[in-house]
Amino acid sequence: MISILLVEDNPAKIHAIASLIEECDLEHRLKVEMNVVDAKKALQARRFDLLLLDINLPRRASSSPEIDGGLELLRWLKARGQAHRPPYIVGITSFDESFDRAKAEFNNLIWQITPVRLDESAWRAQLRESISTIEQQIRPPFVGDGVSHKTDVLVVTALTEPELTAVLRLSADFQRITVSHDASAYYRGRLVRDRRSLEIVAVSASDKGLSGAAISATKGILSFWPKYVFMTGITAGLKGRTQIGDVVFADPSWDWGSGKIKKVKKKEHFIPAAYQRRLDETIARQVKELSSDIKFLEDVWNDATMTKPKIPPRVLLGAMASGASVLQSSDAVSRVLQQHKDVLAIEMEAFSIMFAAQTAPLPRPMAIVAKSVCDNGDGKKNDKYQEYAAYTSSRIYDT
Repeated sequence: MISILLVEDNPAKIHAIASLIEECDLEHRLKVEMNVVDAKKALQARRFDLLLLDINLPRRASSSPEIDGGLELLRWLKARGQAHRPPYIVGITSFDESFDRAKAEFNNLIWQITPVRLDESAWRAQLRESISTIEQQIRPPFVGDGVSHKTDVLVVTALTEPELTAVLRLSADFQRITVSHDASAYYRGRLVRDRRSLEIVAVSASDKGLSGAAISATKGILSFWPKYVFMTGITAGLKGRTQIGDVVFADPSWDWGSGKIKKVKKKEHFIPAAYQRRLDETIARQVKELSSDIKFLEDVWNDATMTKPKIPPRVLLGAMASGASVLQSSDAVSRVLQQHKDVLAIEMEAFSIMFAAQTAPLPRPMAIVAKSVCDNGDGKKNDKYQEYAAYTSSRIYDT
């Protein structure tokens, strides 16, 4: 779906352009604003793929059109409003003077300027072709060039409930999008923080476990070419080392089931091969800084409306072991502890997410796995805190 903001104050032109968009026969969402002030509000409230901007516009609803009124919106998008700038801007104007001013001042910002005169027909074919071309370019899967990232963040969860649901509750205005020839349900949104804008694509794996997470991460990377791959969700934590709701950043992570079984004196012994994947050092330093942000963690806890523990969560950085099996016995956990004495969490996907990102084609994304503790991975395992853990882990990425 292509999301379009049309900023135009002439009702006849609005009707003509809206009709033309309908004739393009593509899935779209169209919003119309008639002045600069309302257009800014619309851009701040929602992400748009395409801005169709009349240059001859009133600055506010109570004022008259000005020959360069639309240029004020472009100046704002170039400076203070960069986080809200659509990737494609097409200027539309009936006035030669407006056309010349916009082209001279914003040639590097406007994708195209189209003279729209209702008594002529040439503009219709030109604008239709522009919209069709833009729609094809914003439709994933994107073509990789070995250099350019096309998306800021890909979030992969193992489960739709409660993990992906918690991500979709973030203030990012997520919308379902389709990827050609891919049956996975992808959601695209935009987080805006301190004039910075992050485009996020979220998806849950088709199946939990190492294989499902690796396949989903790889498909997402090759479709969206993100700068970062995040995994959020729930994990078992080590009793005495973690508390319910604590968010554990994986560093390192490995497959605790990787190795070989060897017969020694007629007895079979498992010999592990714990090939580890590490978190980027810069991210690790930022995690340590986040762990000391007591106010943020208290706010996360206070905002939780579901069943929650009596104390706020902590942010921890440490070893997270991944495996194909769910561990619900102390003996099984003890065997994993023999591979790394400082294990904080045991789950089923982290290693495969980090492996997929760190071995992906160029440009490779940076992988970050942060999961929240929902139980102790023993015989007392229950689902009481799964929703809370999914919530706290997703909120950590909303900083």
